[in-house]
Amino acid sequence: MFKKRRGIIITIDGPAGAGKSTIARKIADKLLLTYINTGDLYRFITFHALQNELDVKNEEEMKTLSDKLFGECLSKNNCHNFFSKIEKLSDLIHTPKINEYVSIVAQHPSVRKSLIPVQRILAKNGSIVMEGRDIGTVVMPSADIKFFLVADQETRVNRRLEELIRKGYNITFQEVEKEIINRDLIDSKRKDAPLTKPEGAIIIDTSNKNVSQVVEEMLIIIRSIKV
Repeated sequence: MFKKRRGIIITIDGPAGAGKSTIARKIADKLLLTYINTGDLYRFITFHALQNELDVKNEEEMKTLSDKLFGECLSKNNCHNFFSKIEKLSDLIHTPKINEYVSIVAQHPSVRKSLIPVQRILAKNGSIVMEGRDIGTVVMPSADIKFFLVADQETRVNRRLEELIRKGYNITFQEVEKEIINRDLIDSKRKDAPLTKPEGAIIIDTSNKNVSQVVEEMLIIIRSIKV
């Protein structure tokens, strides 16, 4: 299915709660590809900003922090080992508090710009499923296959609520709904790389579908495309 001389690059974009992370990981597992959640890079910066009591609204402070955190892996042109360390912090960077502030950090143009080379290094050898909010538009516009996942707001809120409850958080539907609405507003209105459907992306509506149904739908599409 894929050319032997290189791997395939699949991008999956979409708003919070559309199912990107779960589905992207499943697709990667099924196709034996590497999975990268680019949102974790912004969550990692946000985590350290809050740990060090920095002002997440201060773009200069966030850019300096980003350069400090990712400078070494960029200088070595190899960020895979570093990203593996970030993945091990998953429980710490996927919390309601991080959810509250990560979109503020991610809207800073200089921070987004500083992370583009990190993401491209992670994808440089292909054979990857990369998900986020600007992967098919900015980071990997020439990706082999692009998807854009959507879902109605109630579905997205319920998914995020169930996820947080499973992790032991005492949180209400209304609180999660407020967070989702706020993140949508920030992501879609930011001046730099706003959340939009990438050119040529295939839209997949995940509302009223389980993970297996969506994964199978996407795998049929992927296997039908010659790259």
